[in-house]
Amino acid sequence: MLTLGKTLAHAAQDKPDKGNGLGKAILLVARPGLGDPFFKESVVLMFPPSVKIEDDLIVGLIVNKPTHVTLGDVFPEEKALKDRTDTTYFGGPVEPRVPGVVFRSSKADKPAVQLFEDVYVSFDLDDMKGRLKGQEKTPDLRLFVGRAQWAPAQLQNEMNLGAWYGLPVDASLVFNTNPQYLWHKLYDRAEHAPVAELLNKPFEFAASPRLQ
Repeated sequence: MLTLGKTLAHAAQDKPDKGNGLGKAILLVARPGLGDPFFKESVVLMFPPSVKIEDDLIVGLIVNKPTHVTLGDVFPEEKALKDRTDTTYFGGPVEPRVPGVVFRSSKADKPAVQLFEDVYVSFDLDDMKGRLKGQEKTPDLRLFVGRAQWAPAQLQNEMNLGAWYGLPVDASLVFNTNPQYLWHKLYDRAEHAPVAELLNKPFEFAASPRLQ
């Protein structure tokens, strides 16, 4: 049984803050030299700054790592969900017991917030449960546990060390039916995006060991 930790009450959608890291949703594709085991061969959906979880942090979800944890493991107390065997995805190493859902919709009411185009995210437990119970209405919906996050200087440093490629985001990639092959697919096509295109302002480098 997976015991939920602190639940994120909401991800508030404000006007974009151009000094708050990434300017829009993109995909980060880990390069082979990235030694962190949590991010090895990862594809990360990076949230735009309009999506607030914690101030002054850049946040994303790893989208290509299905787990052996089922939907029923995450919500064992919910009669309608406890027997569901839907795959849960590892979103990142921060608060790995806290769930969130990413889904496609023509519109979404709060507390869900828009990431890009028709793709939304929600960390509200009641909202998640309602969407999961009525999933036939939202077939493109995935449950994640945990998230990835960086201080702006930390991500800036990793980009300058050559840890990541940046690629435009597309819903078909986020909801790819063969996520185990997604990293290889994107790595083959990736071209290193200049840091200036990914970050809205320069940051001082954070201390970090050089990639192996």
